[in-house]
Parts: sequence; C-alpha cells; structure tokens
Amino acid sequence: MENFTMSQTLDSESTQRQPAVASTKPETVRAVAMTAPGETEMRSYPYPTMDHDSAILKVDMAGICGTDRHIFKGEATELRGKSIFPYVGGHEVIGTIVEIGDNAAKTMDYDKQLLQVGDRVSIAVEVNCGHCYYCRKHYNNTTCLNQIQAYGLHPNCDTKPYLRGGFAEYMYIRPGTHLFKVPEEMPTDVAVFVEEMAVAFHALGRAAVPFAPVNEGFGPGMSVAVLGNGPLGILHGIMSTIHGAGLRIATDLSDLRLSKAKGLYADVTINASQVPEEDRIAQVKEMTEGVGPDLVIESAGEPEAFIEALKMVRKGGTVIEVGNWVDLGKPVALDVMKHISSKNLHIHSVFHCGTDWRPVLKILQQQSDRYDFPSLITHRFGLDELVEKFGTVTNFDECCKIEVVPHQG
Repeated sequence: MENFTMSQTLDSESTQRQPAVASTKPETVRAVAMTAPGETEMRSYPYPTMDHDSAILKVDMAGICGTDRHIFKGEATELRGKSIFPYVGGHEVIGTIVEIGDNAAKTMDYDKQLLQVGDRVSIAVEVNCGHCYYCRKHYNNTTCLNQIQAYGLHPNCDTKPYLRGGFAEYMYIRPGTHLFKVPEEMPTDVAVFVEEMAVAFHALGRAAVPFAPVNEGFGPGMSVAVLGNGPLGILHGIMSTIHGAGLRIATDLSDLRLSKAKGLYADVTINASQVPEEDRIAQVKEMTEGVGPDLVIESAGEPEAFIEALKMVRKGGTVIEVGNWVDLGKPVALDVMKHISSKNLHIHSVFHCGTDWRPVLKILQQQSDRYDFPSLITHRFGLDELVEKFGTVTNFDECCKIEVVPHQG
C-alpha cells in the first residue's frame, strides 16, 4: 500500500480557514481500510485540510452495513466498473463538526440552518452531480447518473483526501454534501439509525400508494411479513407498525435476530433455517385467511428471498424489494405469469436512502420512547477491535448491529 506519513498534506483550493477550530488537532488520523475481501488493516492518513466550502468531522459512531458484509465476503468487488478496494467504509455516520468553512456553514445543512463547530450531524450518503436527468427532475430516491461520491464507498481511500468513511477518527466533508443537525437531546446510538430508517421511510411511503381503502397498497390494519430481520428488516417492521400495520410476521435464519424482531415489532416469528419455504409460506397464509399478507418486505439480501416474497404475498398485494443492494451473481428463476401477472401485484424496488432525512430524524425522535433502537446494537467496536473482528458481521447468530466508535478506548 501507499506509505502515508505525517509530513504529507492534502491539496486545498484555499489556505484560508474558519478561525473557529478546535484548539488542538492531530497531525495524523487512524482509519481502518479493507484492502481485499476479508482483509482489513489500520492505516494512518494526514489530517485533512479544508477551505471555505468544506468541513471536518470527528466521527462519533458509524454503523457496519449489510453492503460492507457483502464486500467483506467477496460478493461485491467493483462499483461502476472500478475496484472498490482499498476503501474506508462507514456510511451510516454521526459526527461532530470540528472545522467548517464560512460558505459551508451557511449552505451544507439541508434545511439551511447555520452550522458551527460543535454541532452533531448526520451525513447524506451521496453527493450527486446536480445536472443529470434525475438530479434535474428531483428524483430524491433515485441514484444520480454521474454520482460524485458515496461516503464510505467511493472514491477509494488511495485517492485524496482519503478520509471519506466513518471507520476513521475524522472525516473530510466535501463541498455539496448535505448535513442534518441531530437534535441535542437525541442519543447518538439512536441518531445513528437515521440512514437505514430513511430507507424504510421511503419504502413504506411508496407502498402506501395506491390508496389503501380500496385494498391496494398498504395501510392501517393490513398484514405484513418481513423476510430477513437484520437491522434493516427490523426497521422496516417498525416503520410498518408506525403506519398502523395489523398482523406482523418476521422470518430469519437467526434466533438472535428473531428475538430482536419479537422485542421491537413482530407478533409472530418463523426461523427459516428450521421451516422449509413451502411450509413457512403455508403457515403465513394460514394466519392471513388463507391468502397471504397484504405486504411482504424482502430484506434478507438474497435473490431467492424475492421469489419467496412473490409466492407469499396475496393477490393484489404489495412486495417491497429492499434487501438485494449487491449483485451477488445469483440469477433466480422467475415465472412472470405465475408470480406476478396472475397475482396483479404491486412491486416496489428501493435502492436508496434519499437525501432529505429531516422527517426521518423527527420520526426517530418521536418514536425513541416507544422503540428501544439501541437494543439492536450487539457490538460496539473501537478501531483496533474492528481490524481484528470485522468478520463478526458475517455471523448472524452472534451479531445484529455492529457500531464502530472510533474514539473508544
């Protein structure tokens, strides 16, 4: 790998900075990089410089995502035709501003609130071009054609200014990034779920259309089955409950994750490692007047689970496909007439967390007394532990949500 030393500095468009900065700052920053599938190492990078339009965050907490798990396992090695490696992951980030340019202070907050040193913020994952068809048409839930950057993923960490992911002590926040102030009273281990909850927010919002009273779409009192109950699936189960779901069914391969789902939203749980697909579909239909749930959410991240969702949902029902964010190279047999057309289904794909997280933070704030979001966290790793134990994310019987706390002793 490239040998990063304390003497190296980053390019900057301007040497002038905001005068309000922390009294001391490190010369180097520690970060955990994944260099190949299953291979992680501690790296040292120069502390980033900034200008009028950028900022520096001290990372408070960053979640390990299912995408990071797929990359660790070698199931995803390229993005937009280029190698992902080496990369400093971590796109589910809550951080504290330690430096911010004068222009950035006035423009980076999505709601145009004035930002200052000491503010705790969440980071919208994607920095888009602003000029392509989707950006011009304001498709908030569609990936930009010419995406400039995705925090915690690309460009890789051999490209200046290196520190774009939350598995590091500090992050460089580039111009054009959307930040969201976290309410002062909201604990960091609640706020850190905003990115995943934003996915659920968009997914359930789409499922609610067409109008539920004519028995299409999803509305209060309707049944839901969530296939795959990692953190993302559980947050979708919670969001469906906020929408007024009736019967709520959770399936997963892990008793640990099913117990989390049971504690937070599920009325019924089924361990898919113990009950064959045909039998669990039959069980779910028996619970739903013999027809199947009104809504089935695929969040297992396996292509086969999407076919199961199509088989399980009732005629005229709705399927949300949210789990398959990575191309695993596993094509599945789809009988279009049998699985889709003859059932007159509504199918929504969700591949994005959107850019407006303010309503999602409000939901987390309103619901945090009702739902123990931090109970999803089974591990909190400092950076040294992360190097040694990143692979824990592949063991569903051991972990639910892993949070990285870079400044943890």
